[in-house]
Amino acid sequence: MALFKKALLSAVTLFLVLFTGTGYKYAANCVSGTVVKGLKQTQGRIGLYVMALQTLMPIYGNLVLMAQGPRPQCRTAANVINLNLLNEPMDVFKHFENMTQIGALQSLQEGDKTKGYLYVFRSKAYTEYNWIADCVPGPIVKGLKQTGGRIALYTMALTTILPGLFGDLVYLGEGNNSACIDMMNSINMGNNSVLSVSKVKKNIGMKEIGVLQGLQVADKDKSYIYVFKNKMWNSTNNIMIPGLKEYGLPADFVMVQHKNGTDHTDTAGGPAHVV
Repeated sequence: MALFKKALLSAVTLFLVLFTGTGYKYAANCVSGTVVKGLKQTQGRIGLYVMALQTLMPIYGNLVLMAQGPRPQCRTAANVINLNLLNEPMDVFKHFENMTQIGALQSLQEGDKTKGYLYVFRSKAYTEYNWIADCVPGPIVKGLKQTGGRIALYTMALTTILPGLFGDLVYLGEGNNSACIDMMNSINMGNNSVLSVSKVKKNIGMKEIGVLQGLQVADKDKSYIYVFKNKMWNSTNNIMIPGLKEYGLPADFVMVQHKNGTDHTDTAGGPAHVV
């Protein structure tokens, strides 16, 4: 059992280290109309200011939303997005009634000094951790008495030790130890929701194990990779810790823009990007 726990250590440690410091899916910036209009390099045009932001903030990826509205509401909207309190950027319009989307033609106009402009980008610092992998040497798999050394049954041992992390098994494979570790590292570094596990294993020569082979006793000369759904990944909120929203706005949060221009919100303070 000591060897079994040791085998988990490298995979879990790598995963948690890589996760530390990663950003949220979207990053927002509220820019006053005065600043937008006054930038000579973009001739004061709303849409062209995107390039200025991407130059100043290399973390900003592709633009996903441009909107305009009263400055206080624009700033609060940026805060809410940067705190990851909205599932999708378009949800801005559900909570901020005076914010309106800016289309292609309108983006060619000059900025209005009385408004605030909301720019929402896909963050380059964001990483998805849908899956988590563990590479286990054959001697450890074979040596576990509780499973009779059978390859597939080792899955139950892993999910028993870490039930809050390992979800359903999505891939079981074998190969030499170097290839196995490379595949584990590739998956645990994240963003493999775009690349399927099968593509990852083809690139490094891992072989998938079927149902019948999985019932066989492990080979000491091979290593085995177990890829699971990551139970700590909240795909709705795009965060690692499920239920993080309880530390911010409630799910039924509604932003009210009073007609006199003042805002009322229960938003917690946070790192707004305001220019």
